[in-house]
This record gives sequence, C-alpha cells and structure tokens, in this order.
Amino acid sequence: MSIIEAENALEEALGTGVKRKGNRTGKLRSKAARVAKGSPEVMVKITGFGKGVEHVKAHLSYITRNAKLELETDRGDILRGKDEIKELFGQWTEDIANAPRHKNQRDTMHMVLSMPEGTPEIAVRNAARAYAKRNFGGNHEYVFALHTDEPHPHVHLTVKMLGFDGKRLNPRKADLQAWRESFAQEMRDQGIDAEATPRVSRGVVRKAEKSVIRHIERGDDRHAPRVPRVKASRVKDAVDELIAEIHGLEVSEKPWEPRIRDRQQHVRRAWLAAAEAFASKSPTSKENQNERPNYEWLDPVRVRAGQRAAAVYQSNLEKHGLRAATAAIARMRDLSRVNVAHNERPAQVFLYSNALDGMGRDGAADNGLRWPRNRPLAIAAGTSGDVNGKSSQQEAANSVVATQIRHLVEKMPPLETERQELKRKLLNQFGLGPRRDQEQSPSQDPRLPSR
Repeated sequence: MSIIEAENALEEALGTGVKRKGNRTGKLRSKAARVAKGSPEVMVKITGFGKGVEHVKAHLSYITRNAKLELETDRGDILRGKDEIKELFGQWTEDIANAPRHKNQRDTMHMVLSMPEGTPEIAVRNAARAYAKRNFGGNHEYVFALHTDEPHPHVHLTVKMLGFDGKRLNPRKADLQAWRESFAQEMRDQGIDAEATPRVSRGVVRKAEKSVIRHIERGDDRHAPRVPRVKASRVKDAVDELIAEIHGLEVSEKPWEPRIRDRQQHVRRAWLAAAEAFASKSPTSKENQNERPNYEWLDPVRVRAGQRAAAVYQSNLEKHGLRAATAAIARMRDLSRVNVAHNERPAQVFLYSNALDGMGRDGAADNGLRWPRNRPLAIAAGTSGDVNGKSSQQEAANSVVATQIRHLVEKMPPLETERQELKRKLLNQFGLGPRRDQEQSPSQDPRLPSR
C-alpha cells in the first residue's frame, strides 16, 4: 500500500475528515503513535453559560471559592483577595448591564480544561494560559482559576461572549474538538505527553459520565451520597430485559446499536489498514523523500536569465500601475512558485554553522529536519547521509507504529453499548456469566481481533 493510502486510513481512523493538502503523513503518524501508546487525553468541556449579572457573579464566586483562590485575567493580572476580585465583579457587571440584551442572552461561556491525575499543576496552568490567549486573546475578556481540590488538576475558564469587535462567540461541535486539539498541543509544549482524539477513534462506545452524576454519588457537606435517579432507571430497564429473556421473550435491539457497532468496526478496520500500509516495505514515493535540490548543478547563466525575466515582468506591471498578486509562502524553496522579482545578485543568509534546517512550532527546534549535505557531516551526525539509509530508518519507524496500532486495536473495549455492558455486569454479578449472543457479534469483521 502507498503512503497516501496509509494517510487516508489514518484520517478515517482518527475521524479528522480533512481533505488532503500535501504530505501530512508525518503529523498523522505521530498522532497515531501517541494514541496507540495510550497518551493521556485532554478534557475540554463547556460546562454552561452565564445569563445575567447575578448568574455570572455567582459563577465567578464559585471558581474562586469565594475569593480564596487566585484569578488570572486576559491581561496577565493576578487577582487575590476579596477586594481585587470584587473590583473585577464591578467591571464585568457594568459591561454586561450596559450591553444591548435580548431574551435568554448568553453573557459568558464557562469551560473546564482538565488533565488526568498526576499531571503537574504548573504545567496545566501554563498550558491553559497559552490556550486562552491563542483562542480568545485580543478579542475577548476572560479569567481563569486553577483548581487542585480534585485528584486531576483542572482550570475553570470564563470567557465573555461579546468580543471587542462586536461579534459574539457561537461555539459549535467542531469548535470544541479544535479547542481540545489546541489545548493538547499546549500541554505538549509544556513537555507533557497529551492527545485529543474523538472517543470513537479509540474504540470507546460509552460517553463519559457527567460530573453532576459523580457529585450526586459522592455527596458533599450538605448532601449525603445517593444513587442518581438516571442510573437507577437504567438498572431497572436492564433487569426487566434480563427477566424477559429468561422467560423466552424477545428483546429487540435499540435502533442506534447497529449503527454504533458498524461505526466501530469501520474505525477498527481503518486502524488495521493503516498498520498494514505502514508495515509494507514498498518503495517510498518521491513526495515522501523530499530531497533537497543540488544547487551545484544549477546553471548560473540560466538562473540569471530567469531573474532578469522576472525583473522585467515586475517592472512592466509597475509601469502600468499594476501589482503582482501577493501569496503566503511556507518555505524559501517555494519562492519559485510565486511571482516575485529576484535581484541579479544571489541572496545570502548568514547562519551559525550548527543552525537548524527548519523550525518547529512557535520557534521550537526540530532537529528531524536536518539533512546532511555530505558524507563527513553524515558520519559525524551518526547517520548514513544517503537516501537508502534514511529509507531504512523510516521503514523501522513505520514498523514500530504498525505494531503499536495493532496492539491498540487488540486492547479496544468490547463492541457493546452502555445497556449491553450493564446487562453483562448484572449477569456476572449473579454468577450467570456472559450470554452466547454476546460472545461474538455475527456481524463482526473477521479481520478484527476476537473479544
């Protein structure tokens, strides 16, 4: 299979749904490797919206624990104590009260950014600060507070819906996934391995338990622990179905369960297809090699002629009061693709002898982009310096990713919904064991590992 087929399979497995725009295989391979090895998943959730002054004030009091916790603003100010936080309340109250309103208007958006237990608190706070600045800074006021009273460190972020440009936030489902990926990237920039993938791409069928359910079961200072009515109702329905099956009555499958099963099998087949593509030792395409041009082979006479032609073209446009269309370029080698005028003298860039050939995100060094120019440098760097050596290293890396992907599919949870899982647990609790129709679904793909 080609590397493009591996990329397409990864996009299906990861649920990106993004059309291909160039070689994104390296990025997808890194993402697949993090998912396959079980990197912690970030949690970005919209917990609600503030409507009206009193609601917003009550929420800000909650996230500061009645002014006991620090509150950081979009300007980087740290507010401590009741007086400073009360002053912020007054400013926000005035802004909300003076803004034009309509019925049921949302004034603030309340979010929670969370990481699993054991994540350094300072890293979560720094990542949340960078995340808020990147996604809301410059157009929206916001404040956030770090909470460490739970085993998992998390940040409560409150953002004003009305921006400085007069437009309001209108978050959609796609925005939430983009925000998750942004927060995961900020966590990785803090040195914390993190990922943000849809649960369906990890083989998870059940939705995460809502926080309100956990609070009801755990209780607090004013309420004793109790069983939520939603859970009690689900258990009762499962028991009724089991009793009906014991009496030989047919219990119909829920309409959404076949669709969930088909979707999960499709995702797992896509993962396995990507593993097969990475494990294949087919020759790497030219697009994948991405070799540098040999500048020593360039004919300076022809190059100068092309530069003069570009200069004439540019001067002709200026003569008629026109201007060539501008275009954004990602790298210097893409200059030949746009209409620019080259000076007759060759361009020179002065770099240190150990300068990197490329830079990563936010100026971070990316040593993987260096390509040795000659054999002595290659030997000093510990690499072969030729295409065959690089291809063998790439094949070894692809083989590791393929193995990790296969292990990921093997460890995926069973293809069962919450109702089916609850019934299985009840049967095990009463010593009846798994039912025959749950041992293996008849529609399960034979390429998938048995449960």
